[in-house]
Amino acid sequence: MPVWLIVEEETLTADDAASRRQIKVVRRLNGNRTRDEALVELGKLAKSHRPDSLKGTSYIVGRDGDGSFWFLPRSGKAHAPCTLRLMEEIRG
Repeated sequence: MPVWLIVEEETLTADDAASRRQIKVVRRLNGNRTRDEALVELGKLAKSHRPDSLKGTSYIVGRDGDGSFWFLPRSGKAHAPCTLRLMEEIRG
């Protein structure tokens, strides 16, 4: 049975303009779920999820061709990328 992970991936920029990627698991989806069923769960979560970097900011959510979701500030100002995506957990 595959275990699906919904992960948030965000690029953070420090004051000195150095950037780093931060990835965190938002939810684990256990059970008998196909990839399509897991993508439905991802879509539900994307409607209510708010990245930490966008707290207090008006934003829009867009779906990319691979099924991931992008969070973009509504103001149109430049912002570090933040995505919510589905990954299959592989145990070694």
